[in-house]
Formats: sequence, C-alpha cells, structure tokens
Amino acid sequence: MSTDQPEPGHAGSGPAGSGATDPEPTEPSPAGSGATDPELTEPSPAGSGATDPELTEPSPAGSGAAEAEPTEPSVRRVDDRLGLAVRRATLGPVTLVTYARDHVTVRTPSRPDFRDGNTLDLAAPPAPEDLPRWFDRYDDTIGTLGTPHAQVRWEEPLSPHATAPSKADPAAAVPTPDPALAEAAEALGLEVFAVTVLLLDELIPPERRPPAQLSPVEPPAAEPGGPVDRRWHAATVLYRYADGDAPVEWRDWESAFVDWSVDQQRQLATAGRCQVWIAMRHGAPVARLTVMHDRQGLAAVEDVVTHPVHRGLGIASGLTATAVAAHLEVHPGSRVGLGAEPGSDADRLYRRLGFRPHATVWTALRPDPRTRADG
Repeated sequence: MSTDQPEPGHAGSGPAGSGATDPEPTEPSPAGSGATDPELTEPSPAGSGATDPELTEPSPAGSGAAEAEPTEPSVRRVDDRLGLAVRRATLGPVTLVTYARDHVTVRTPSRPDFRDGNTLDLAAPPAPEDLPRWFDRYDDTIGTLGTPHAQVRWEEPLSPHATAPSKADPAAAVPTPDPALAEAAEALGLEVFAVTVLLLDELIPPERRPPAQLSPVEPPAAEPGGPVDRRWHAATVLYRYADGDAPVEWRDWESAFVDWSVDQQRQLATAGRCQVWIAMRHGAPVARLTVMHDRQGLAAVEDVVTHPVHRGLGIASGLTATAVAAHLEVHPGSRVGLGAEPGSDADRLYRRLGFRPHATVWTALRPDPRTRADG
C-alpha cells in the first residue's frame, strides 16, 4: 500500500500511504488517476492495446494480391519507467495528473494533506544541485494548494534477476541513495526513503491453500439507503492494523482520511476500476486488499492488510494470488505491479508469487513541520 495518510510513517500503501503491503501494510490508496495533458503522455503500459505503426506495412499498390484476412494487432510491451506509473495507478478520481517533458505533476486540491496525491514525479533522477530547483517548482505549483508537506519522487531501474532478500540478511536488498544526492537532501532538511516496485512475471500459486474464504466485495450503492455489503465496512476496519498491532498504536489511525480514501475506492469500484477482496475466517474478516487499474493495461495491488492474529498462515499470499488471477482473467495481458518496503517480509512474499523487481522509487520528503515538531 502506499504510506501516505496525512502525515504517515512510510511503508507502502495502507491507511498511511505506500503501495505497500502485508505484513507491513499501509494506507488505503484512493484508486484512479486524474486528468492528463492531452499532448503529453507516458509510454503505454504493456497490454494497453496500442499498436506499433512500424510493425505493419501497406500492400504495394497494384500488386493484385488478395486482401489478407484481418489479424490481431501487434502489440509491443513498453515496460520501462513503470515504477512511478504503478504508484499513480492507485490515485482517485479527484486527483489531477499532468504530464510535462521532464516531470509529472500530481495534485489533489480537495485533500492537500494526501501525500502521494500531491507530489512531483521526475522523469529521471535529479542531479544533486537541481534538488532545490525541483522543490521550488513544487512550492510554486502544488504547494499553492496549501499542502503541509513537499514531495519529489524519481525511479531507478532494477534487474528482474536481482537477488531476493532473505530473512537472514534483509539489508542486502535495501538500496542506498546516491551519496551526493543524499547529502544535498540532508542540507535541505529532507527525508529520503525507497520503495521497491515489483511487476508480475508469471503468477505462482501458493503451495498451500489458505485457511480462509476468499471473495470479492461489492461496493456500497451510490444512493443513500441503498444496499451495503457488511464486508465492505469490515474491510475498512482492518486498515487500523496498518499502523500497528496494539490498541495504543491505533491513536495514529486517521479515520477521517481512511473514510475519504475508501470513498474514492467506492467510486472507482462503481466505475469498474477497483476491486476490494476480503478473507473471512471463522465468520470474521481477517485480511483485505485492493486491485486497481487504469483502463490502459496497468493494474496495482494495494492495501494488503492482515489481522495480526491470523498472520503466518498464508492468507495474504492466497488472497493476493486469487485477486491477481481474477483480474487477469477479466483483463488478460495486463501488467500488474505493487510496492513493498525493500527487504521486508512483503518483498519476499511477492517474489514467491512471481513478482520481480522492476524499479526503486525514491521519495525526497519535506515533512509537515508540525509533525516534525511533535516528534
């Protein structure tokens, strides 16, 4: 899930923002993308259906050859620079995304405290001397919304064959930022952290069947007083475990922000762009996740949260594999990605399911000064 609720601690993507995951869930990410600049767009993600104009030749004039039967269009996968695209695939309908030559501006005017919904995404890693300029750009554009933070992100490609982290040495998979860039960030009072974005290569079902009932959940009706699946609300309550397992840690749970994020999911689910899944055990909800997609062949798994009492039973693995398989059945050829804390249990879990490292997404964050002052 994405670690990014109003002033979260970073993690992935549960009620706190990351794109991260179980066992270290994060904030509920509103799904979606937003308005885009019609003249400037990113490379189409794999499975988008875009045809390559160079792959087909016109028949020579006067050749007399019979017209060939129509065939399926040839599609060329464009898998570069999908790390940040996966992170943005979970944005909600009220978030505006504008593309420029060397950066992407992400703004959520109605929620200036939504960190990953108000960010500047760079097309390439910044030079250390350019970091102040990019934060000036943020302040002059996104910052005018009254955002309490400032955030700039970029990505660096990873080899899909990179060594997987092990429990014995998880630090082996934790990347370190460029020393000069880290020094420049420290001089500006910025926090720098990384998320590993993984893309599905080939889905590998878990070896054991999870001891839970796995099923998709219908969103509540848009009309007040309409039918509501009680499991939808149960899935929402599970978000509190993204911030910690003990009740004392739930004080940081931003219920108002979670409610807003879940409403974004409801709107996208109604539009067919989001599917919430839940695991039930002994008649009670014990895990949840969300699959969101951008209608262009790119999907993201977000907000994987498992109740602490039911961890270690393979429920998160089974729920993730089942939800992804169901999405691919409806949207064959889609690219499916997710984010995880480098070297974490979640990172290892997703690699076992067939996800492979694609990119490290770096975030340089100037936190809300009020949060910093509070500790």
